[in-house]
Parts: sequence; structure tokens; C-alpha cells
Amino acid sequence: MKRVLVVDDNPMWREKMKDLAEGNGAVVETAKDGLEGYNKAFEFVPDVVFADAEMPLLRGYTLCRILKNEPAFKETGIIVMTGLDETLNKFWAIKSGADGFLKKTDSPEELERAVKEYIENPSFKANAKALESAKPKPIYEINLLLEKLLLKETIKNEIYTFFNYIADEDHIMWKLSDLIFQLVPADLVAIMVLDPLLGRLFVASRESGKRVNVEEIKETLFAVFERPVIPVNWKLGGNVENGGEAPLLIPFVVKNTQEIGVIGVEAVNLQMEDLEILVEIAMSLGVLFETTLTYSTVVTQARIDELTGLLNYRTLMEKLSEYFSVSKRNRDHFSVGMFDIDDFKKVNDTFGHLMGNEVLKTIAKIMKESFREIDVVGRYGGEEFTVGLVGADIDDAYGAMERFRKNVESFDWSSIHPDLRVTVSGGVSSTSVKDYRSVVEMIEDADKALYVSKKEGKNRITKAVW
Repeated sequence: MKRVLVVDDNPMWREKMKDLAEGNGAVVETAKDGLEGYNKAFEFVPDVVFADAEMPLLRGYTLCRILKNEPAFKETGIIVMTGLDETLNKFWAIKSGADGFLKKTDSPEELERAVKEYIENPSFKANAKALESAKPKPIYEINLLLEKLLLKETIKNEIYTFFNYIADEDHIMWKLSDLIFQLVPADLVAIMVLDPLLGRLFVASRESGKRVNVEEIKETLFAVFERPVIPVNWKLGGNVENGGEAPLLIPFVVKNTQEIGVIGVEAVNLQMEDLEILVEIAMSLGVLFETTLTYSTVVTQARIDELTGLLNYRTLMEKLSEYFSVSKRNRDHFSVGMFDIDDFKKVNDTFGHLMGNEVLKTIAKIMKESFREIDVVGRYGGEEFTVGLVGADIDDAYGAMERFRKNVESFDWSSIHPDLRVTVSGGVSSTSVKDYRSVVEMIEDADKALYVSKKEGKNRITKAVW
């Protein structure tokens, strides 16, 4: 036999709901306000609660939230009632954890049918055993509980605002570390997010420039994962400097459908409420991290050449054009270099296309290591590559190109295949030599200079100075 508690400050509705519940074979108790209903729930242990939305002391939404926080009432069916035919009331009923919504404005037949349905629901059942060590909390403890629930909602809402910055991962990491510093007495926050292409490690300290062992932090957080994804590359961020000792971190795993990240905090004298806050933050981050990774993957696939990891042709041309325009406006030098792998067809014919792909990937890696971060490096097409050198005149650009050529020549290609040898030829154009109208004109001249290098014996760089 189901036990039903009716909580309503209107005596007519208390009796009406009591009659309907008893008519469906339930044992019924009533309460005239939310606080009395809360206390009676611990004495009566109801399987179903009908609670009015608006009552003195504790509203029905609040009563529902408090009871659902108790293990004994997790499976109790709590139905919020209202005399107002408003969507907003139904919204708050659902958000508070209610299992149903009852409109007093419904017809008597509809009301009776709904009450019968809720009472006969087999999943609505209180857990009386869970109350053996539990008792109603005094009003001050209820207020503390409500404050905790409000804090949890505030944390979730704050993290939801981070979706506004989905295109800027670094800003999200800063916002997240700021939130943690505001809520708990942490001295350092380390955030790790993993996907197959790129692992992110962000380390922020209250004291900017603090020296910590970043590699040990990475190893410590990585070890927390049960089944870690091993990224191809890593991206580091934050305001610490590498060096010194590794901090003692307390880790909190972030999951969505699977492990996706981990937060580590260094702190002294964390209280239980601090740990609860950090757990809540970690629990709220799963969707955010997964959405960030999905966005990053989509953007990367649209901008990056899949084989080499360099900018693809479209993005390369956009960046070169952008840097050309900025340099022209600032009256600064800008240079463009074109590279071609010497006898690449012979490499494919001799060693196969898979080996050719390895050569392309290795050339791309050497390019990344040979040029500055501010330079624009991309795959122009096939075995041809392009670099835009910011603030470089023809001699600066030639020196950078020559350094790259030598790096290719001196690379241990036998580590890929004993008989493999690879060189590159290149050409370079510069606004310090000619007043170009567009970056396409610069590419055309650099390509002509590349042709001269090929014609004169390969494995060399030529300046476009005509």
C-alpha cells in the first residue's frame, strides 16, 4: 500500500487531494506548509508527495530539492502542484528534480486520472532503511543545504557561460582557473584535456611566473586516467615557468561519455566543502571539454593539411595575403619562400608512395623546427611548400631558407630507409626588392626563382632580384 503525503497551505486542497489519494487505496498524511511537510516526510516516509508550488516557509520547488538530496527520498515520486497555468512553473518543477507536474486548473476527471497514475507508478518508492541514521535537519541546516544547492547551480551556470568562448581554448582555461581560485584556497591549478591529435596542459598559479616542473605535472595528471588517449602533439599554456619542483596535486577526473580531462589543484588545508566544490566543477566540465575538442577538430580539419600537419592551401593563401596586407600598411618587409623536394617522383617510384608520404611528413617537421613561430608555413600542393617570413628582407629570408635547406640535407634520412637521400630547392621573393601589388605576385616570383634553382643543379636557394 502506497504512502502519500499531501503538502498544501490551502485546507480545501489538502482534503481534496487526501480524498483522491485514499480513493486509490493509499495511506495519506497532510501538512499545511513546506517546513511541516519536510518534517513529516521523515516521520511518515512517503512513497509519493504532492506539494503545492507556493507555500509559506518552504515552497514546493524547494521542498522537492531538499528531499531529493536525501538518499531515502531519491526514488520518492514528488509531484509539484500549481493553480497557475504557466510554463515557468513547470520549468522550475522539473529543474528542482520533481517527478511530475499537476495543474489544479485541470478538470476533476483529469485530476483523478493523474493522481491514480502517480500513486500506481511502481518506480515511486521511498527507502525507509536509509532513514535509520537520518533525521530532519534544523532550519539552519536546511538553509546551509539550500546554499550548497545554490552554489552548485551557480557553478554550473558559470561554466555554461564558457561556451561563449568556444573558439578560444586559452580563454576558457583562464576563466576556469579564475573560477577555481575564487571558490577554493588553491595556490596552483593544472588542467589537462586529451584527444588523439593534441593534448592540452594548462598550468596557472596565483603567483605569476612561479617555477614548477611542468613535465612532472604532465606525468602526474596523465597517470590519473584509466585508459588515456596518447596525443600526437602537446600544447602548453598558463603563467608558470618550467623548472623547480613538481607541486603536490589533488586530481579530479572530468568525464562525459568517457574520461576526457583532469583538474589538479595544489592547496593547503582544503576543507570538505572545498573538495565538494571541486568535484562539482569536474562533474560540470564534461560537456564543455567535449564540445571544445569537437570544435577544435572541425576547425583543424578545415585548416590543416591532414598528411603534413601544416596549413592547407586555402588557409595558407589567406594567411599570406593577410600578412602581406599588414606588412604593406605598416611599411614593413615581408618575404615569401617556395620549396620543392628534389626528384620526388623518383622517391615515389623507387621506394613507394608510403615512403613518399613519410618524406613529406619529415620535411614538414623540419620546416616547423627551422622557421619562427610567427612565420606562415604551409603545404602549397604536392611536394611543394611555402613560407611567409614576417619582417624579413631578402637577405634575412634567404638566410632562413638556406638554414632550412641545410637542415634537410643534413637530416639522417637513412633512419627512414638506408638508401634514402633527400634535398630541396627553393626560391625567395621580398617586398624589400620589389613593390608587389599582391601576395600572388610574390609567389609567382618565388616560384620563378625556384625554377632557376632546379635548372642550376638543385639543392640550392635563389633570390628573386630581377
